[in-house]
Amino acid sequence: MKFINFKGVLIALTLLLTSTFSKDIVLVNQKILSDKVAERIELIGDELFEKSGIYVGIGVFDKLNGKNLKEAFSELDLKPPFAFLMLSKFEHKVEIFADNETLKLFNKEGILSPYPSSGSILPILTSKNGKDIYNAAMLNGYADLAEQIASSKRIKLENALGSSNKIFLEIIRFFVYGSIILVIVVMSVKKFRNKNAK
Repeated sequence: MKFINFKGVLIALTLLLTSTFSKDIVLVNQKILSDKVAERIELIGDELFEKSGIYVGIGVFDKLNGKNLKEAFSELDLKPPFAFLMLSKFEHKVEIFADNETLKLFNKEGILSPYPSSGSILPILTSKNGKDIYNAAMLNGYADLAEQIASSKRIKLENALGSSNKIFLEIIRFFVYGSIILVIVVMSVKKFRNKNAK
């Protein structure tokens, strides 16, 4: 008599059903996101979809070939509930599309804000530090979007980046403000020395 490993069968069945009903999170990646970043985004998105039923996808275009982001998005034909983060590298455009109900679950203006205190994408894209700003910006923005939706639904994401992206933005802000203060202090000291030298 053969012994059937029910635990193994249950795990295999769960994996089969999950892969059958899960959606691709990274719908478009025109060789901008690295495999490692795309895998991390897939992990976060799959977990959010599994726990909330809300699809949060991403599309990263090199060029839109004469289209705008809205036209490119409409070709994807997503069904609610969804949120979709898009970037066009050549056109320098970033946008988040969402259905009306999902739009209430996150702060779109905050995520897309150019200010380091609130934005999670544009401050990284505009910084000249780092060679791979697109991977960092899109992972950071996607994680922020997914975490805000999860928080609104009172869901805890095990694969979330957590505060690490906020810490990174705080470091950038520290260096920007520190540089400004340093320049002001140096200019003041020079002006004071020149005044006393006369």
